[in-house]
Amino acid sequence: MDYIELAIQAGGFMAMDRILLTNRLATLETAAEKLAYICPPPSVVNAYFAELYQKQGPEVATDYFLELSTTFKSFSAQPTFDLEGASHAPTFRFIRLNLSGQSFGFAYENTAGQAIVFPEFADTPITDDLLFEIAQLFPQYVVTLDNGRITMAVHDFGDFGESVALDALTTKSENAEYLKITALNITDGLAQYDKLVNHSICNKKMVQFSHRTFSLYIQKVGVK
Repeated sequence: MDYIELAIQAGGFMAMDRILLTNRLATLETAAEKLAYICPPPSVVNAYFAELYQKQGPEVATDYFLELSTTFKSFSAQPTFDLEGASHAPTFRFIRLNLSGQSFGFAYENTAGQAIVFPEFADTPITDDLLFEIAQLFPQYVVTLDNGRITMAVHDFGDFGESVALDALTTKSENAEYLKITALNITDGLAQYDKLVNHSICNKKMVQFSHRTFSLYIQKVGVK
C-alpha cells in the first residue's frame, strides 16, 4: 500500500506534505499505526461529505464515506461520539447530523454498507418524525428502527402487486413477504401503518422516501 498517496487522496494531507509523510511514516512500524497517522481528521471528513452531498447528492456522499470507512477500517457496531480517536479505534470516523434540532451521527457497521444512526446523548427521544427526516436525507436507504436502534441500508423488497387505495393520499400494495404503505402525508401513512402493524411479525419500522412519497414496509406473519 502506498501510504503517502493514500494520505493525499484521503484529504488529510497535501502534495507539499510528501517529505513530512515520508519521514514520519518511516518511524511507524505497523500498518495500523500508519493508517491511524494518515487518516483524515473529523473536520476534513465531514466537510468533504457535506460538499459532496450539496453538489452531487446523498448517494455520492455516502459512497465516499463508505469507501473511506473501508480503507481505514473505520467500522463500529456500537458507535458513539466519544469513540473517535480512542486508542482502540484510532481511525474511527462518523458523519455528524443535526436532526430535529438534536445532535446525531452516522457510521458504517460493515463493508456491506449498513449504517447506524446514533444520538450524541443516550436520552435523546427517537420519534417517527426523526425517522422520516433521516429517510428524506438518504433516499437511497431504507431506514429501520428496531428495539431503539436506527440503521440504514439498501434493501430489495422485490416486486409488489397492484396498489389499493386506503385513503385519498395513501395506498397499500403487497408481495409474498411484505406489505407496503405508500403515503404523501406522514400522518396518514402512520395511521394506516398502525392499523396493519398488529398483523406483522414485529413492530420494526422500515421507512423509505422516494419521489416525494414515503413508503413504510411491514413484514407479514409467518415469513422468516
